Amino acid sequence: MSADIYYLGAEPSPLNTEEAKERLIQRLRQYVELRNLTVLIGNGCSIPLGAPLISDASALIPEIDKPPYRLIDDTRHVRARALLDRLLPQHGILGVEPLLTVLAHAQANEQLLHKSSKLGDTEVTAEDAQLLEQLLKKWLFQRCKTLTAASDEDLRFHEQLLRRILLRSTTLPRAKVFTTNYDLLLERALDNLGVLYFDGFIGTINRTLRTESYHYDLYYPGETTEGRVSRVDRVLHLYKLHGSINWRRRITRTDDVVIDHTTPDELEYGNVMIYPSPLKVTEMNGYPYAEMFRHFSAHIHQPQSVLLTIGYKFVDTHINRLIYQALSIPSFVLIIVTPQLTSPDKDQPVDDRHEIWRLKETANKRILIITGATKDDVGQYTSGAGTVQDFSTMWLPDITELAVESRAREEARRAMAPLEPHSNHDED
Repeated sequence: MSADIYYLGAEPSPLNTEEAKERLIQRLRQYVELRNLTVLIGNGCSIPLGAPLISDASALIPEIDKPPYRLIDDTRHVRARALLDRLLPQHGILGVEPLLTVLAHAQANEQLLHKSSKLGDTEVTAEDAQLLEQLLKKWLFQRCKTLTAASDEDLRFHEQLLRRILLRSTTLPRAKVFTTNYDLLLERALDNLGVLYFDGFIGTINRTLRTESYHYDLYYPGETTEGRVSRVDRVLHLYKLHGSINWRRRITRTDDVVIDHTTPDELEYGNVMIYPSPLKVTEMNGYPYAEMFRHFSAHIHQPQSVLLTIGYKFVDTHINRLIYQALSIPSFVLIIVTPQLTSPDKDQPVDDRHEIWRLKETANKRILIITGATKDDVGQYTSGAGTVQDFSTMWLPDITELAVESRAREEARRAMAPLEPHSNHDED
C-alpha cells in the first residue's frame, strides 16, 4: 500500500487532510479547463479488468499452447513454438511487442533482400516469423476479446472518467482521447454513455479509416432565419495509437484499414492491426500510425495545452519523446496518474521502470504527479488516488450538469417502462 500523495515538481503534498484534497481538486479543475485537453490512457486502466500482461513473452507459456490460443494446425503451431523457444533470451526478458517487432523486421528483410535473417545463431525465415506472429496476435486478440466482454458494472470507472472529461465548457475545443490499448473498453464505455465520438472511421456497413474525419465536427441548425448553427455538445475524438483488435488491413491497391468485429480466420491474424510493425519508430512514417502520432504531437503542442496520462507507465520512448518536446512550451502542463513511483535502488542505474520517478526528480513545476494505491490479495490495484477507480470518481472534477442529464435519461427510461396492472384494491 502506498499513501495518496501528489507532487508538484518534486515537492510532495500528502492527501491526508480535507484542505489538501480540495486544493488538488481545484488545481485539476483549472488544468482541465485549459483550452486544449488531451488524455492518454494506457494499459494500467485495463489491467484491473483482466488485460493481458505483455511485458514478458515467456509468461505466455504454457497458456499459448492451449485452446483458444494455440494454432489449429499442429504442424504450424509446433513451428511457431519452436521459433519462440529459440528467440526467448536465456537471461532477462523480452516483451511481446518487441518480439512482434523482431518478427515483422525478419519478414521485411526477406521480402526486400530475398534472404532469411539471422539473430545470433538462430535463423529466422519469413514463413516461421509469420507463423509466430499469427500465434502471438491470436493470443492477444483472444485475451482482448474476453476483456472487451466485461460487464457494464466493470466499465463504470471508464464511464466516469470519460463523463467527467466531457464536462468541459462547450466553448472549448473537443477533448482528444488517445490510448495505447488494443481492447474496446473505451468504445463500449462511450456507447453506454450515449456519447458521439470520432474514431477516424467513416461509413456504416464498410467502416474505413479516413483520418481526415478527425477534422470534422457536428452541428445542428438553429431556429432563427439568420442561418446560425449550434455545435452539438459532448463529443470527443478517440485515437488508438497502437491499433485495435477490430482493425484489419484489407489487402487492396490502397491497403485500406477497416473495422471488422468478426473473429479472424487462422491465416488472417497477421492482418489484425494491433501493433505498429515492422518497427514501432519507423512505422510511424507509414499509414495509419503516422497519422495517429501526428495528431497526438499536434494536439499537445498547441498553446494552453494539458496532457493527462492515466495507466501509462512511460516505457514507450517514441511517445515519451513527443511529450518531452511539448514540455518546451511554457504553457504546457503534464498530469501523471500512477499507482506508485518506482525509484532505483542505491547504485542501481535508472531504466524505463523509473521514468516517472525521474520526471519527478526534474522538479518541473508544470509536471503534476498523483500517486497512491492499495492492492488486493492477488496484487491488483483496487483503490487509491493513482488508480483509475478512485481518480475517476473522487479526484477528477465533477460538474453537476451532466449528472443531471444522466438522471433525466434514467427517469425517461423508467417512464417508458411498461406499467404494472393495478389491483382491484387500488381501483377502489
